[in-house]
Amino acid sequence: MIARLKVESVVHGGEALARHEGRVVFVRGAAPGDVVEAELTGEGAARVEAPCPIVDRCGGCPLQHVSYEVQPAAKQELTADALERIGGFARGSYELRPIVPSPLQFRYRRRAAMRHGGFAQAGTALVTRVDECLLFEPLLQEMASLVREAPEVRLLAGARSGALDVRGLPRKRAAALLESRLIRGVIADGVVLGDPVVVDPPLPNGARLRLRPDTFAQANRSMVPLLQAEVVTALAGVERLLELFCGSGTLTLPLLGARRVTAVESAGPALALLRKSADEADLAVKLIAGDAAEVARSVDDRFDAVLLDPPRTGAAEAVKALSARRVVYVSCDAPTLARDGKLLAAGGYKLVTATPMDLFPQTAHFEVVATFVRQS
Repeated sequence: MIARLKVESVVHGGEALARHEGRVVFVRGAAPGDVVEAELTGEGAARVEAPCPIVDRCGGCPLQHVSYEVQPAAKQELTADALERIGGFARGSYELRPIVPSPLQFRYRRRAAMRHGGFAQAGTALVTRVDECLLFEPLLQEMASLVREAPEVRLLAGARSGALDVRGLPRKRAAALLESRLIRGVIADGVVLGDPVVVDPPLPNGARLRLRPDTFAQANRSMVPLLQAEVVTALAGVERLLELFCGSGTLTLPLLGARRVTAVESAGPALALLRKSADEADLAVKLIAGDAAEVARSVDDRFDAVLLDPPRTGAAEAVKALSARRVVYVSCDAPTLARDGKLLAAGGYKLVTATPMDLFPQTAHFEVVATFVRQS
């Protein structure tokens, strides 16, 4: 069927999003604002009523009107498309495993960044005020209500209390936030007030993940055990592991005790949190503060496998330096994964498996855990 469509936006994976008769359609090769004639294939996406009253103004959850039964399938397709179109990995040349859906579709975020009580629109200075975000965990929502006047704030929720990293708030006002039972610590323009470290419950090996609002943390708490399990499975049998971009240890800590791990991170505060978590559980880990690519170039040949979880920009320089037998790449951006995967392929690696994981329901984002094996 040929339909005339107006493209609304670009979604994760490089596709463009349009609508036809109440259904979402993904269009290749189009840009926002284009009016195109496209051939429709497949079932399309079932429309539901978006529960958020400001979904059109905010723009942070552009898939709320798409049934969650359909969202994961679309993201799995975007994974395959990016790997094929950008990475050159033909469908069927590797195992694309079924996407892992999120146990929670709303109220799953434990962290957020806000400006003046709202969210800044991508690429603009426009801020949309948000009195209630349906993606926030209840505690995170309560915390956000305390700092609506802050010019900039990053929020992180724990089990019963959380911590804030605020910018531009008068010091006296920042200190007063500690009077709330919800706030255990505040980092005010770089000055630490109280205890801004959130400690998660222990893992099976006894390790407890520590996080601060000024360091990276996975947003979807309910998906972290599933992500950790996927990585542990991908590294089965590995005795000597090099981990790049380890952060404060979300993926590192579950791996300790059963293998020798060397973890690399450039952010000092995150590395300090990981050290404390490992030492508390009496688990051995070697930590290196430094640039991932530089460390990989100097030590990679000593390890059976490399695990990396880089930022959205990827790890092009680091992957060029890898020579270990196995590489497990955790990515929050399928096109970047595909780009770096192409570099790995050029270096003699074969893509074996890719598992998409929906850590960000109602949005166009997701994670992928991909395993590459070096060809002998």
